[in-house]
Amino acid sequence: MELLQNYVLIFDQGAEDLQVLESLLGHLRCPLVVTRSVEQAMAKAKQSPPYLLILSGAQPSWSQPLVHQFRSLADTCGITIVALTDVHAPSWLRQEDNPGVDGFLVKPLNRDILTSVVQSAWVRQSYCLANQQLA
Repeated sequence: MELLQNYVLIFDQGAEDLQVLESLLGHLRCPLVVTRSVEQAMAKAKQSPPYLLILSGAQPSWSQPLVHQFRSLADTCGITIVALTDVHAPSWLRQEDNPGVDGFLVKPLNRDILTSVVQSAWVRQSYCLANQQLA
C-alpha cells in the first residue's frame, strides 16, 4: 500500500450530481476514481487509500456497517469521509447520529467549499502519515 495518494474516491450509488462533482474536481485538477459497488470501493481504498472519500447517493443507502468499514480504513490512513446530501433533504442526520462521516457536502455544490474540503483532506492525510512515520 502506498503511503500518500493524491486522489479522491467517489462511492456513487446512483447520484444525479456525479457530472457536476466530476467537473468541479476537474477544475481543481484532482484525480478521481468513481466506484459503484461496496466491493469496488473497499478494494480500491485498501489498495491505495485516497485522501478524500465522497459518499454519493441516497442517504439511506449509507448503511452503518458500510460507513464503519470505511471509517476503520480511514482511521489508519487519514482518509476524510464526507457524504453528499441535498439542502432540501427532509431529514439530515446530526453529526453525533452518524459518527462514521467527517462531514457533509451540501448540494448545490460550491467550488470554493469543495476546494476547502479537498485541501483540508489532503493536509489531514499528509499530517496523519507523517506522524505514523515518526512513531
